[in-house]
Amino acid sequence: MDFDMNEANKEMLRNYINMARPMEEMFSVKGKTAIVTGATSGLGFNIALRLLQGGANVVISGSSQTKGDYTIPILAEAGFGPDRVVFCRTNVTKEEDVENLVKTADKAFGSVDIYVNSAAVWSYAHIYDMPAEEFRRVMDTNVNGAFLCIKHVSKYMIAHEIPGKITLISSNAAWLPYPVFGGYPHYTASKGGVNALAIEAAKELKRFGIMVNVVAPGGMVTAGASSNMCVKELSEEKQDEFYEELMVWQNDGTQPVDTVAIVAYAMSTPMSDGMTGEIVVADGGMSHNIVKYQAAIDQYPEQID
Repeated sequence: MDFDMNEANKEMLRNYINMARPMEEMFSVKGKTAIVTGATSGLGFNIALRLLQGGANVVISGSSQTKGDYTIPILAEAGFGPDRVVFCRTNVTKEEDVENLVKTADKAFGSVDIYVNSAAVWSYAHIYDMPAEEFRRVMDTNVNGAFLCIKHVSKYMIAHEIPGKITLISSNAAWLPYPVFGGYPHYTASKGGVNALAIEAAKELKRFGIMVNVVAPGGMVTAGASSNMCVKELSEEKQDEFYEELMVWQNDGTQPVDTVAIVAYAMSTPMSDGMTGEIVVADGGMSHNIVKYQAAIDQYPEQID
């Protein structure tokens, strides 16, 4: 009997239909448990909110107990009570704190299905003025902290045979240095490290069904971004000089935080089942110089012939 390609294709099409999960399931995290670090302000808070709206139980963490104490009531006002969200004070650079964070999620909700790393710090100084200790401080939180969280979250997922989702928040600053004249080599180096860490973790964890990806935004208006200052060791003159440079911006504004939070949410859903080791750039076109307008910039300092 001759092979009939059309009959084979019809059978394949029927199989596609049978295997297709309902679309609402593809964008849902209902019944899942998520941990979000850096979740008491800015992007981390928005991600936690979106996960709660999507049906997940969420453990929010941050290094400040004070922030945790007012963040939980604010979420309660929005309809998310202690049966859905709890706070765990966590210094992500301390392994015992990270271990406790995972234990808190297990105790509160009985699982860890989703982890989003949004904890990060930075400050401003040119590389020739950067104190070595400040460089180490930023790398410790942004890279070592991400490592410790991936380590203990993935151990839990492997032990409980959970095909989990891990999403790290990076930045397009890893390949697109800004402000105009630079100013945070420690932050850009740390975000490059986060990208590389995610790819390696994805390689190691795929056999356990754990998918690891990165979301890389551009500049956003957050409490952290608004309060970050020059490295305190810089002289007043150096700080004034840097802030003058900082006022010369090279793109057409900052993106809304929620546009990035939505992407991080999507990476936590079955929609991203076919993705791991990816860096999803959510910077509104900034990396491609896609802008509404380009302000005129005088060269600074003046060119030396």
